[in-house]
Amino acid sequence: MSVTASPSRRTAKGGVLLSPGFLAGYGLVVGFALLTLALILINAGGILNFGFPFGATLLAAALFTTRRGVYVSFVWWIWLFTPEVRRLVDYQSFYHSISPVMLTPFLVTGIAMLPILKRPRILLRRSVMPFSMFGAVAVYALLVGVFVNGPIPALYEFATWVVPLGFGLYLMMDRRNYLANRDALLFSVILGLLVIAPYGLYQFYHFPPWDAFWLEHAKLASAGAGVAEQVRLFGPLNSPGPYGQALMFSLVLAIVAKGPMRVAAGGLGFPAFGLSLVRSTWGGWAIAATFVIWRIGGRAKLRFLIVAAIVAAIAVPLTTVGPVADALSKRFATLNNIQEDGSYQARADLYESFTVTALSQPIGIGFGTGGVAGKLATGQLGGFDSGVLEAPYELGWMGTGLLVWAIGVIMLRALASSLRSTDPFVIAGAGLILANISLNIFVSTFAGLSGLTLWIPVALALGPMSVPSLPRLHRPRASGPAESALVQPLS
Repeated sequence: MSVTASPSRRTAKGGVLLSPGFLAGYGLVVGFALLTLALILINAGGILNFGFPFGATLLAAALFTTRRGVYVSFVWWIWLFTPEVRRLVDYQSFYHSISPVMLTPFLVTGIAMLPILKRPRILLRRSVMPFSMFGAVAVYALLVGVFVNGPIPALYEFATWVVPLGFGLYLMMDRRNYLANRDALLFSVILGLLVIAPYGLYQFYHFPPWDAFWLEHAKLASAGAGVAEQVRLFGPLNSPGPYGQALMFSLVLAIVAKGPMRVAAGGLGFPAFGLSLVRSTWGGWAIAATFVIWRIGGRAKLRFLIVAAIVAAIAVPLTTVGPVADALSKRFATLNNIQEDGSYQARADLYESFTVTALSQPIGIGFGTGGVAGKLATGQLGGFDSGVLEAPYELGWMGTGLLVWAIGVIMLRALASSLRSTDPFVIAGAGLILANISLNIFVSTFAGLSGLTLWIPVALALGPMSVPSLPRLHRPRASGPAESALVQPLS
């Protein structure tokens, strides 16, 4: 059953996000954020080591039961801001090399998988088979990883793969709340962009001591010197890479949004995006934006160009003077002389030295070697600067083949859907899928925040009619009808 009720006067004017029920839900989220901030301000951040994941999970469960759209917003914000909460907690106590706070995004997002787990046979449907195959590959890598790398590292990396996938499936299957979820997603993305971009710019000019404390102990050389005007922005995220991907995702969705919020978000977002200095996500944004502009209609294209001119009028002054201009000009200069760029050489050496090793693993070494999972196994951060090499190394020949088939089918379905549709969300979703798949040359886009910025666009591109509907876990209150003022079809 889809939402077909006629909008009330208030909803028709301001959208479902302004309905009393949704405002109450967002009030709970604001209250949780203020409580977290209050504990930090009174120097009681140590309580949040376990209090933050516990409280966030309870709130997420309550929102999932009563206000699905607000839950969707909360999921996105939790992924954006949990690393910053972790840094503030560590700054007030001591550095935790493995912080329990960082479990919060997985606990909060994993709640969306409950309806799927209630009816697992739904995963055997033909329309869901590519997603099920992706999950089966992850289970295979988990089993191998448990024996090769140990259960805890393997389980952690398994969660980084499966939880974002489950959230994307939830967005597609929850037909009753699809419009409310979609509205809430765009609202949370634009509002999040209005926070993470200014914070990143603040980092550049006045690098906060808690971020410096974390950078020193984490030994993240890729973020730069860790002082004002000599840092690659990472905002509230853990490193420039995820920050660049979050900005890429947000700035593409800003193209299909409406209203003054997206203009301000774009004007602040592009300078921060540039100062992340993540060239791969610059290219990803160009791929997605080009696809969106190509597919949208004439009037919408003209409207986009007008908005783009306004955004440029805001962003250009921030990027063409002072140390910002110096940092960007140096990074752009590497594009003209890529052979002498350090990161390019390191990646070229990786492909040259590791390709044979990656392809000589018929079974694969399983999960438990990359990122935090590798740290759980060996005490050192692991990982690859190439999703193309990581897949055969971890998944083996059969797992990689099934993964390529599943992603290929999903991508072709998304492109076909975008070519038939004039819905801006469908088009933006397909563009973001192309961008994320292309980024696998540089980094795996299937896990963690990267996975979320892949599977959310898949849900947007394929829409609620592409897979079976979820069973009811409860009888939620009406989500409200209609699309908000932020989400209107482009003509």
